[in-house]
Amino acid sequence: MSIVLDTDILIDLEKGRRQTKSKLEILSKKYPSPPHITFINLFEFLFGIKVQSEKKKVQSLNFAENFGVLHTTDETSKLLADLKFKYDKKGIVLSMSDLIVASLVIENKMILVTRDRDFEKIEELEKEIIEL
Repeated sequence: MSIVLDTDILIDLEKGRRQTKSKLEILSKKYPSPPHITFINLFEFLFGIKVQSEKKKVQSLNFAENFGVLHTTDETSKLLADLKFKYDKKGIVLSMSDLIVASLVIENKMILVTRDRDFEKIEELEKEIIEL
């Protein structure tokens, strides 16, 4: 199985946060395939670097290119509709971006690595929540 890095983890790695890096090294033994990101994570990352200097932007873009990117399919839409309906009906509020990320991870039978505890609410999602 492969892991998908959530945006918070991607940012931690790009900034060189040692705690996150060491936790990922441990996870890489359990999940040795190269990590991926979703197009949502890529968007959030790219949006965040807009304020950086040109030199830093280039470095950040080069860093982001190290990850395979998951994109949506018709199946993603079906999963997304099911998840949104289920959790709305339960009164559990989840952002659309989190639901899209979850749908892509579920569809591709991967594991999300995140620090965002909101993902704990999504029962169908395999996840590793990193505590710092």
